Amino acid sequence: MYKIIGADKKEYGPVSADQIRQWIAEGRVNGQTKIQAAGAAEWKSVAEMPELAGALPETSSPAPTPAVPATPLPAQPATSQMAVWAMVTGICSLLCCCGWWLVAPAAIVLGAVALYQLKSRPELTGGGFAITGIVLGIVAILIYGALTVFYICNPDYFQNLQNHFQP
Repeated sequence: MYKIIGADKKEYGPVSADQIRQWIAEGRVNGQTKIQAAGAAEWKSVAEMPELAGALPETSSPAPTPAVPATPLPAQPATSQMAVWAMVTGICSLLCCCGWWLVAPAAIVLGAVALYQLKSRPELTGGGFAITGIVLGIVAILIYGALTVFYICNPDYFQNLQNHFQP
């Protein structure tokens, strides 16, 4: 004989195991329903009672929780491609030789246009890239300009340099 606690939180019983099996079949009792065997002190769930667990319907495992959050993440602000190219051409104009200094004015122009674009479209980012491109372009022009003035003022520099490295 058993006592159960119904969904309405009331105690029912004593009832037989056959009556509980019938209630399980009718859907009035499930695996989580609290039950107490006659003479027992503690309440258990029907699923914990071996003599009644076989009467419970087979349940599939619960659906796995999704790995992605249910609410979409906020969109990341886009970076201005012109600002990125300003920085890239500024780096190339400063670090590369063999005529790459000619792209220094392009870095300055790209950076200035990117800054204007960033002011008119606040959803874009990349102001640091644009400023970096402008600064590197100006530095490259100043360095190559100083080297040009140096070579013009010292026409024998290359000849002296070749003589220095010849054995």
